[in-house]
Amino acid sequence: MQSLSEKQVLYLLAQFALLVFTGRLLADLMRRLGQATVIGELLAGLILGQSVLGHFFPSAFRLIFPPDPTGAHMLEGLAWIGVIMLLLCTGLETELEILRGMGRVAVLVSAFGIVIPLAGGFALGWWMPAAYLAAPNGRLIFSLFLAIAMAISAVPVIAKILIDLDLLRRELGLLILAAGILDDSIGWLMLSIVAGLAARGTIDLHGLLIILAYTGAFIAFCYFVGFRLVARIVRFVDDHSVVEHATLTTMIAIAFACAVVTQAIGIHAVFGGFVGGVMLRGSARTRKIDRDQLEAVTMGVLAPLFFAYSGLKTDIFSITGFAIPLLVLGVACAGKLVGCTLGGIAGGLELREAFAVSTGMNARGGMEIVVALLGLSLGILTQQMYTVIVLVAIITSMITPPLLGWALSEVPERASETERDNRERLRALLPFSHEGAKLLVVDGGGPHTQLATHLAAALGTHEDATITILQLPRNNGPGTGKADLSQRFANLKMIADLCGAGHVLQRTAAGESMSEAIVEEAHRGYDAIFVGVSAVEGEELLDDPIALEVLRDSPAPVVIARYVAGGEVPFKRVIAPITGAAYSRRGAAVAMLYAQAIDTQLTALYVMENPEARFPGMLRGIRLARTGQQIVDEIKMLGTELDLEIDGQVGAGRKPESVILHAVETGNFDLLIMGVLYRSVEQRLYFGPKVDRILRDSNCSVAIVVSPAKTASGETL
Repeated sequence: MQSLSEKQVLYLLAQFALLVFTGRLLADLMRRLGQATVIGELLAGLILGQSVLGHFFPSAFRLIFPPDPTGAHMLEGLAWIGVIMLLLCTGLETELEILRGMGRVAVLVSAFGIVIPLAGGFALGWWMPAAYLAAPNGRLIFSLFLAIAMAISAVPVIAKILIDLDLLRRELGLLILAAGILDDSIGWLMLSIVAGLAARGTIDLHGLLIILAYTGAFIAFCYFVGFRLVARIVRFVDDHSVVEHATLTTMIAIAFACAVVTQAIGIHAVFGGFVGGVMLRGSARTRKIDRDQLEAVTMGVLAPLFFAYSGLKTDIFSITGFAIPLLVLGVACAGKLVGCTLGGIAGGLELREAFAVSTGMNARGGMEIVVALLGLSLGILTQQMYTVIVLVAIITSMITPPLLGWALSEVPERASETERDNRERLRALLPFSHEGAKLLVVDGGGPHTQLATHLAAALGTHEDATITILQLPRNNGPGTGKADLSQRFANLKMIADLCGAGHVLQRTAAGESMSEAIVEEAHRGYDAIFVGVSAVEGEELLDDPIALEVLRDSPAPVVIARYVAGGEVPFKRVIAPITGAAYSRRGAAVAMLYAQAIDTQLTALYVMENPEARFPGMLRGIRLARTGQQIVDEIKMLGTELDLEIDGQVGAGRKPESVILHAVETGNFDLLIMGVLYRSVEQRLYFGPKVDRILRDSNCSVAIVVSPAKTASGETL
């Protein structure tokens, strides 16, 4: 095989740029019209392909897309990379817990929504005129393929429609998504098997059994071993890699490794990409930022290329009449609407609810395009039949949003939906979760760092959580030799081990600038950074250069710990002062995560500063008291979500800091955790006069949770 010529490279680059740019341009137009973006991307291919440009301006079409098989195959290869990436993103959005939560209803909706369209599609394929078959002697494989095309749904399009209509918070929306996930999982498996059979040309029972055995072994391995293996791989890369976007690269590598396996065993690579995404979804270290970056590349470049390429292969003028396209569209819609409606009714839904679910399941979108292009590339579909299936995908995606909105317009919200909304709103207050927490402890030496390590370790006991201890040699001063640092790390690791933290790493900052080392390390995707106040002789409590450097540029919450000699660790009584501000809630959330991990008693204290609040007979005081009680009740509700009982109290006084200090002293609390707002003051940590006094005068250990500067900039104390 010869290398690509300069001219072929030029054409490939021009075609790539033209398809992607036009696809995104029309996708923007479709979004403005309230339609799925995939429709615009398909229209880009239709306009640039045989349907418009090739039909009305053939010379211009040949100029852009010359009859060069090598160049065409290169573009096709890029398009298939795009579809594997699309299925990876689909897998990352596939939450298996939804299937368990929806249970019997989702199974029935999916089962009826697969069986009835399968039967209709197979019958349609069996009686389809021979002109629509690429291989007239392969009617059985064609019928099986058409049956799957009629049965499959499009989870990405369904999810996008549900998001646009704000239906993912509704139980019916989740039911649609759960049934769609089940549909797609079964559909892709069947499609991959049929595609493997089609590649061999005939249906060989022995070969089919081998494919099924390999497929079952692959799925079993992924379920019982793959999830844990992928989680460990992602965690290892996230902890040890020093290059940027290493986790993103790992995610793509895992998906393509699965695609290679499924392609090798005889089912299509797209199924492997989907399974890889599902396993990555189960990893606690697959962070939102990584998913967002992957989605940006896929949805912004690769998926538009694939859909535009699919439209490019479509020739509307190859359709010789309207009867067959209308028949295929009718069978596709009737099969889904009837099947899913019957499944919903069998599962106990009302008729209107069941019909709403069926309309959501009727969206075919991008997945139908994948099916069509796969059938065309395998020689199962003719150009005419391929175009018909593409039109079915476009039409069903266009009619779903208005039809679904109408179907749900008369369905009231359930009480359980409101309750779930409240739970999700409360859990959003948590700065991070125990699962997969990635925490950094800055080793400044002394008891304050030991307390910071204890707090981090208590929050990092999950099997996928990691605590990294960053050690900072101070210009080769005393106590910063290699042996001294190793001994300090051993002591801190022992503290972490006592809390049950299983993964504790040592990292020594490189370079002479302590501030640069801290900032560079802080940007490696940590959920929170823990640092003790200065243990260096001669430095004041709030003049700590280490904490100051961390706070200035930290992208994550910073927990600054101050240990009071004589405090017994783990702490038995914890108090968390709260206000209505977001930064205060973050402090209370960290206190709750600590109390949950240590199983200790937690008190949430709301202090009203206005002196009128002390006189309950005054109207303003009553309103303030009610506001404070509402805030305390919200924190207690969040504690309930964490299986934690919180003692909520409301206090009042002219000086809130005095009330807090008095409560600490009289309540015999041994740890105070509070969220604060960082105020930029040159060469000094400053959180306001109230916080200053609490830090200086409290007789117990203190941990202040400082929100990232970018997040906190718009908040007020």
